[in-house]
Amino acid sequence: MTLPARSVISPRPLRFAQPGLAYVWKQGAVAVAYYAAAQFSIAYATLPDAASTPVWFAGGIAVGAMLAYGVELWLGIFASILVLEFIFFKGWESTNSLMLAIAVTFIATLGKVIAAVWSDRLTQSRSPLDSPADVVRFILAAFLSHLPIGMICAALVCNFGKAPWAAYRQIFITWWLSDAFGIVLVAPLLLAWSSTRSLDLFQFRNAIRQHWLEAAVMVVLVIGISEVALVDKYPVEYLLIPVIVWAAFRFRSPGATLMMVLLSLLAVVSTAKGLGSFTRSSMNESLLLLQSCIAAIALTTLLLCAVLYQNDQSKQALRDANHSLEDRVQQRTAELAQANAAIVDLNERLKQENLRMAAELDVVRQIQDMILPTPEDLSAIQTLDVSAFTDLTDEDSTDYFDVVETDGIVTLSVGIVGGRGLESGVLMLMVQTAVRTLAELRDRSSVRFLQTLNRTLYKNIERLSAQQQLTLAVLNYLNGSLSVSGQHEDLVVVRASGRVERVSMTDLILPLGLEFDITAFTKRASVELQPGDGIVLYTSSLPSALDENGVMYGLDRLYRVVGQHWTQPASAVHRAVIQDVRQHMGQENVLDNLSLLVLKRRL
Repeated sequence: MTLPARSVISPRPLRFAQPGLAYVWKQGAVAVAYYAAAQFSIAYATLPDAASTPVWFAGGIAVGAMLAYGVELWLGIFASILVLEFIFFKGWESTNSLMLAIAVTFIATLGKVIAAVWSDRLTQSRSPLDSPADVVRFILAAFLSHLPIGMICAALVCNFGKAPWAAYRQIFITWWLSDAFGIVLVAPLLLAWSSTRSLDLFQFRNAIRQHWLEAAVMVVLVIGISEVALVDKYPVEYLLIPVIVWAAFRFRSPGATLMMVLLSLLAVVSTAKGLGSFTRSSMNESLLLLQSCIAAIALTTLLLCAVLYQNDQSKQALRDANHSLEDRVQQRTAELAQANAAIVDLNERLKQENLRMAAELDVVRQIQDMILPTPEDLSAIQTLDVSAFTDLTDEDSTDYFDVVETDGIVTLSVGIVGGRGLESGVLMLMVQTAVRTLAELRDRSSVRFLQTLNRTLYKNIERLSAQQQLTLAVLNYLNGSLSVSGQHEDLVVVRASGRVERVSMTDLILPLGLEFDITAFTKRASVELQPGDGIVLYTSSLPSALDENGVMYGLDRLYRVVGQHWTQPASAVHRAVIQDVRQHMGQENVLDNLSLLVLKRRL
């Protein structure tokens, strides 16, 4: 059985509706209901001239209506009280009687409004039947709000001569308790049957359809037990408690409060006739004693109904959470299925992409192998001992170097082509062709060399709409003088004794191909090499190579190995460095291309 959405917050009493047909209908309905309940109660007045009666169910109708439907109903209540008091005190007979009727009307109406507003504030605008704590607050508001009202009204009645001052205490207690008992017994019925209790009403309607026989049995039991207790005067009133508890469990607060009002009506009528165990010498005392007993039972019943209501709310919240969870699980499952399908599709595309990139990387390796100088090319340079090593492992960049000798001028170009796949290989071919072409021009200025090379590459990269960038260093050597320009890792200068010096190359130029004119950014450095002196060029992956513990190889270790083996040929130096790097890395893989170039001036 699916329950309706629960309504926890009741309407605030402090609200005022715009006048309309519904507004007028509500005012008239509450006025008639109040008047009818008052006529029933006044029949049991012990001091008719003082309008003092131990039964006042009309107070419960007034407070319950304002709590359930809004404080604006005070106007209908005021009108009904004014008519009643005018009749009670015979306001047409004298000015004093009229003034008394008006004064009591104002005070009585104020008491009902205070009870409703105070109860609303104490329960923080929830229905007073929502929790045991709210039930207790509602009971306190009912009794405490009418304590001063009873005092004032009793004083007015005595002061205007409707009753002797000797009867003040009886009138005050009767007025106070009759109003309070009426609120406790009747107001919960209106609250339980109002639209703010949709959860209880829904369960009540379903329970009546399914358990109508039980409802009939309960009514019969209440009437029967009341008959035995009140007519036959057997003290079995306590047997009513299980029946009302049964009604609370089966029919919740609508059924329990209805049963309480039915019980109250039967008990009041029987006790007023002098029947039952509550009968005393005074009907006033008898009815107040009776209502105190019924109010105690009502308090227990309301507390039980509040606990059951909270339990129903918790169950409904769990149902809502379960349905929401099921919906979220289904939604999440669908999302995961979509994500899995996307992952499978992406995996297939990645496989294809990896195959393509592997093929392109293989082509790039072949291009690199073709354009890099061979050992024979390097050994043909008579003035320098040159040895180089490169290992292409990264598809995102390509290491490039070349050594060209023209009429004794040795041009070394070292760089890194950024980008992926074939485009990098094509750019590397462009660079190699341009460098060798410019070397044939026999211009010793590395600055002009780079500027001319940059313009050529810039136009080609722009025409091809390529995204590659190039860092390139150009070194021109002649008769022991080395001219350096371009951008690369720091130049390591090694003297014949093995002493190492560093020349920074990071500020000599910007990456090539970014700007057409790099004249303002091109700088030059010079190094003099004596016989036995030389240089070492490397890519950044060499000092940053990691061992199994994440420790980098480092420049200090590079310098130490180079210095220890510098007396040996360039090829032996580069093999010693590469071997030491491999030993440092162990089983770890190189994450980037690894290149090393060693150049020594022959003795």
